[in-house]
Amino acid sequence: MKRLVINVCVVLIICLPQTGCTLSAMDQQQSSTSTNNPSASEQDIPEEVIPSGQVFVDGRPVLMVYEPVASLTPKARAQGIERRIVALARDTNIPAESVRIQPRDAWTEILADNTVIMAVTDADAKGAGKSRQLLALEDAESIRRTIQTYRQEHSWRMILRAILKTAVVVLVLLVILWLVRWCRFFFRVRIKERIQKSAKLEEKPVWHLSIAYIGPMMLAVGTFLRWVLILGLFEATLTISLSFYSSTRAVSLTVTRWIFAQLEMLGESAVNYLPSLLVVAVIAIVTNYAIRLVRLIFSQIRKGDLEIPGFYPDWAEPTAKLIRILLIVLALIVAFPYLPGAASPAFRGISIFVGVLLSLGSSSAVASAIAGVILTYMRSFLVGDWVQIGDTMGEVVERTLLVTRLLTPKAEVITIPNSTVMSGSVKNYSTEARKAGVIFYTAVTISFEAPWRTVHQLLTSAALATEHVLRQPAPFVLQRSLDDFYVTYELNAYTDTPREVLNIYSDLHRNVQDKFNEAGVEICSPHFSSLRDGNTIAIPEQYIKPDYKAPAFRMNLADAENNGAHRATSISGISPTNESPKR
Repeated sequence: MKRLVINVCVVLIICLPQTGCTLSAMDQQQSSTSTNNPSASEQDIPEEVIPSGQVFVDGRPVLMVYEPVASLTPKARAQGIERRIVALARDTNIPAESVRIQPRDAWTEILADNTVIMAVTDADAKGAGKSRQLLALEDAESIRRTIQTYRQEHSWRMILRAILKTAVVVLVLLVILWLVRWCRFFFRVRIKERIQKSAKLEEKPVWHLSIAYIGPMMLAVGTFLRWVLILGLFEATLTISLSFYSSTRAVSLTVTRWIFAQLEMLGESAVNYLPSLLVVAVIAIVTNYAIRLVRLIFSQIRKGDLEIPGFYPDWAEPTAKLIRILLIVLALIVAFPYLPGAASPAFRGISIFVGVLLSLGSSSAVASAIAGVILTYMRSFLVGDWVQIGDTMGEVVERTLLVTRLLTPKAEVITIPNSTVMSGSVKNYSTEARKAGVIFYTAVTISFEAPWRTVHQLLTSAALATEHVLRQPAPFVLQRSLDDFYVTYELNAYTDTPREVLNIYSDLHRNVQDKFNEAGVEICSPHFSSLRDGNTIAIPEQYIKPDYKAPAFRMNLADAENNGAHRATSISGISPTNESPKR
């Protein structure tokens, strides 16, 4: 009970302002909180685990307090002592030499011009490992020096000196930045010249090959290191400049401590991650060699050096790509738990978000990829084939996992998704063209008056006179239909160059015109019309009675008085039939 009363008295003395009459607002709040609930304070902050409080002024340590007093922790005591020291330092009417000590029964006061700055207790002396009198003398001397230093550093002379130091530091920064820029251009130009010389040499020694491969990597690493150096220089300049001013020295020290703490934490994390990094490196090396082995095997299959029954050489490259993708995905799945931050909620949340985006936005891409794989093993067409996909005809110039690209005769590159190719029909003209030739055909309609043998001969000779038309197998003609007014002839011919089909059709049509004109055969599709007597009954003659007589023509005239201006004449008995417009 006696110790509690002594502690309360010490708190009241320490918390008194310079006038010695009233408590500060903060200390009143803390004291009231402690009074209302003293058991909670004692329970939350046990005496044996309470850390010591360091008193800082302008970022410089002044002294240390160890003992909590009533509800005030050592940290709260240190903050109050700091405020009082700063207030005394700002009051130039109080000399720094007025700081003295005054012993009491249970504590030792440190005063300045009758203003209590702090109290040194027996617990503080025990924590410092010194006697109470000696600790009070040392703390008083520290406060005295701090007040003198504070007043010197906050003078206009010191501020101007700090500004000059800041200007010098900024000037040094600009010089260093200029040197960094000069070194960047110097080494970058030299490395680029070496790379260009290595690329132009026909016989490249090992040195030039290493420059060609390592040079771009060195440029990238140099750019990264340059930006790291620039950021470090800016941070160092800012920290040093802030340390020149007493009011910002604490900020400078805080930033410096934070940066070094982060670097230390980063270094510790890197050291702790080394075992996992070793596992990831082993997985990467094994995956790399597995991909190389797959590439070697399927390259031999593509060249024909290695044959597998039922496996076509054109399957080698897409199959190698699929296996490579599967190996990479498997490696990522195995290495995922060993990646930095893989167990963090943020990493998992990003993984789920990316997965949802891919599942919602890539349905068409997945369908095209699956269709691309199926088309690869269906062997519907190969790169270089002349095909017709839907309404598009052209040469297959590229086939990827997602799309197929055709080069049309009009020099247009048409990109078709593989899902569209899979859902439609594909006409491949090159498959049979490599064997006996592919058939192309055209139709012409000729009058019944022209002898069909002559028409066959003329069409066949026109086909044989056309470039890119094969002599064997020979062209042939089909009489496709006997229409009302003409005969439809279909000319069929073989070619082994289907990509020239437009030129073939153009030459063939010219040759057909020439051959028919030279033979005097008219290329036309005539239509006929006839006029018959509509009064006679239109039934077969065997059904007409012997005494049947056709009625005569009838003419009816009627006045059109109701219509006004003219007379209408109706003539019946003439009925035109089998009449069609000429084409």
